[in-house]
Amino acid sequence: MTPKITKSLSAQELHKSGENLREEDKFQEAVDALTSAIVKYTIDKDHNGLVDALQSRSLTWKHLFLVHNKRDYLKLATNDARASLLIAKRKNIKSELSKCYFGMGEVHMLKKNYKKALLYYKKSLLFYKGSLAEKGRHKYHLGEALYRLGRKKQGKEEMVKGLEEIEKGKEGVDSFVFNVWKSGCMMRLAELLFKDDSEKAKEYLKLAGGIVESDKRLVIRKRQLQELKDQFKAL
Repeated sequence: MTPKITKSLSAQELHKSGENLREEDKFQEAVDALTSAIVKYTIDKDHNGLVDALQSRSLTWKHLFLVHNKRDYLKLATNDARASLLIAKRKNIKSELSKCYFGMGEVHMLKKNYKKALLYYKKSLLFYKGSLAEKGRHKYHLGEALYRLGRKKQGKEEMVKGLEEIEKGKEGVDSFVFNVWKSGCMMRLAELLFKDDSEKAKEYLKLAGGIVESDKRLVIRKRQLQELKDQFKAL
């Protein structure tokens, strides 16, 4: 698949194809397309594109880790996130720093190193200059790190603020992205609150389910929602 795609598509087209494949839950195909995009961006010396593609592949490795629970995928996700940040710094691509720090925060969350994750999430917000909805996404992840560090009240407050900002910034982002971020925040709140406030957790889970069921494009979220429901049943 990859050699054929490499000859016929540009780096940008491969990049977009990889991201579309990832959202369809086709992770290995996404990795192939994104790897080809990374090679072309490197040849073209398109550092902005390269930074973005590395972030995207890191996210894809992350999903593979979550599905298969193989540490090698987490190592690959970490390597790509680190490379993306390093290139952004060396090439002084300030517009990408927030996303790069956010990506580093995500891999450290998977490693359960919540202190480092919190540090990177704080940096991602420090450099952030994008839409209000995406800022809310960054904020709720920071809140999750706080919650998992035992600062539950502050963590929950930050997550709720993040959810409010996602909602307020709805008009500034694509509907698919909005639904991904909003449902993701609600699902994370449901997971974290289940032991401390089960009724509120169930409320967030129900709201997230409504979003997921209303948008057929949320293939990954649908699988993750079912996994979360199964966890609730097991507890």
